[in-house]
Amino acid sequence: MGPHSHQGAPVNTFLRDQREHRALSAEDVARRLDVHPMSVLRWERRERLPGPGHVKALASTLDLETSMVAGFFDEARPTAEPSVGLRAHGLRTLRQAAGIPVRRVARRLGVLPATVYNWEAGRARLPLEHLPDLAALLGIGVPALRRHLADAPASRREQPASELRRLRRRTGLSQTAVAQRVGTTRHRLGAWERGEQPPLWAVRRLAAVYGVPVSRVARASGVSAPPLLDVRRWSPGDLPQALVALRQWSGLTQGALAERCGCHPSTVRGWEQGRARPLHRTRARLEALYGLPEGALLAAYPDER
Repeated sequence: MGPHSHQGAPVNTFLRDQREHRALSAEDVARRLDVHPMSVLRWERRERLPGPGHVKALASTLDLETSMVAGFFDEARPTAEPSVGLRAHGLRTLRQAAGIPVRRVARRLGVLPATVYNWEAGRARLPLEHLPDLAALLGIGVPALRRHLADAPASRREQPASELRRLRRRTGLSQTAVAQRVGTTRHRLGAWERGEQPPLWAVRRLAAVYGVPVSRVARASGVSAPPLLDVRRWSPGDLPQALVALRQWSGLTQGALAERCGCHPSTVRGWEQGRARPLHRTRARLEALYGLPEGALLAAYPDER
């Protein structure tokens, strides 16, 4: 169970209503999640907020989208207190122009060198009480120091948080934790959060970690949907490529798709390599799985006339 609590959340019976609609008691849900029934009741009242693992488990137990359950709890999370102090990303140019090292600034203000670096990188704000000593050290007046800090252009690190970063932060996971689950490095994940487009395999895995649809992570990452996801673009012979696009966009492996279709993974590989094609019953399963109209896949079958 997550450590957060919020006693002042508005009354919302969504989670309790969903449980009761499925004729489940709090004890039933607790047993499936291996928690105490009181935890379930507190979650329903949003007196306690569950961690990401329990959010996904609740969604699975109640047959709901994870994003719906996460949104229910997001409404109750306390908003962050506004930052106090000045943005100080312009401090570096002033300090370097005066030939003053970071350690000297830190000693004068009674802070750690890392704190000064955080001010300059925009990761923390400069407390107002430090302005007089800092201005004296730099040899300028306090008003001039404030003007310079206010007029300095924002650093890259202080740009508004990307949507991809917001998705991670709402799960309470660090970059390192997400990188380990996705199978990448923290630095590569950071690059994706700063605007570099992740590959499709990473989009699928991030969606699974964050408990949201693949399409939402794709939008947050600026990744465009493959053209062959559009049924209207299919031509005879496009079946292998269309099946690959549909499966990957749905976040399924070949093995997972084979299990849902009641066949062997080698059969799925055969479809995607053009060596075979789904028969009538399996084609209907695929269309239902991908939310396609009945018979839609036939447009991509080879024209054998």
